[in-house]
Amino acid sequence: AFAISSPYFLSADNLSNLLTDLALTGIIAIPATFLIMSGHVDLSAGSIAAFTGIVVASAAPEWGLFNAVLLSIAAGATIGVVNGLLVTAGGVDSIATTFTVMALVRGLAYLLPGGLAVALSGFRSLGNSRPFLGLSLPTLIFLGMIAVAVMLSQSRAGEQARAVGVMPTAGRLDHWKERRLVILLFTISGLAAALVGLIRTSQLGTGIPTAAIGVEVVVLAAVLLGGGRFSGGHGSVIGTVLVLTVITIIDNGLSLANVTAYAGQVFHATLLLVAMVVDRVRRRKRLASQTKP
Repeated sequence: AFAISSPYFLSADNLSNLLTDLALTGIIAIPATFLIMSGHVDLSAGSIAAFTGIVVASAAPEWGLFNAVLLSIAAGATIGVVNGLLVTAGGVDSIATTFTVMALVRGLAYLLPGGLAVALSGFRSLGNSRPFLGLSLPTLIFLGMIAVAVMLSQSRAGEQARAVGVMPTAGRLDHWKERRLVILLFTISGLAAALVGLIRTSQLGTGIPTAAIGVEVVVLAAVLLGGGRFSGGHGSVIGTVLVLTVITIIDNGLSLANVTAYAGQVFHATLLLVAMVVDRVRRRKRLASQTKP
């Protein structure tokens, strides 16, 4: 339908841009899938991406680009560890924890530069280079992550994440083994968000506090519709990627049709509502099957 409505939809440049947009969301969605498997959610990834973009742009002139990149990566990992510790050692629900951290980190992203964008020169390759078959570097990174994630989801690591998710909520984090896994997953989520922040800053040549706003809605909808469940124990990397691909195609087609960006926000929020309803129906069916004599 989009190919018929717009002569630009199937152009090489548009398809390449579509894949790059998919990669930026997908890099965050892959660790989110494993978190859902373990029964947890990270709502702070978009804010971490914005904050790390501000950090690299602000620190580079004084510290040098390499050190600024390392600082941004460390910031993302640290926030991920904090999320993990609050959930495991602190016993705070992951939604409440990461929602609060989301607001805090986004506030810092505005506070550090006084609400302004921070220009950064000499950092364009990460987000804009196309080293292979016209595919952008973020797309290649995302494809590599998919391959690794699929293998991990079918290995002992995936089994452990699902095993934590199927445990009763009250005793899910009683042992150090389960706590360590959850902390690791939150840390990886923070690192992935930092990578997206670096890529976005490289693309724009600027760190902006508004980067990645709303990405958590898209990610959560894709993970749930792709086979994940809020209660844990389920999740599919391939399912997440397929749903996310459909969402990205629709977003791209609407943009080419000159539909206002606000319609995209409505579309994403509606998808999340549908995903939560589907998740609720699945849960009821499972509980009904378990209570049958």
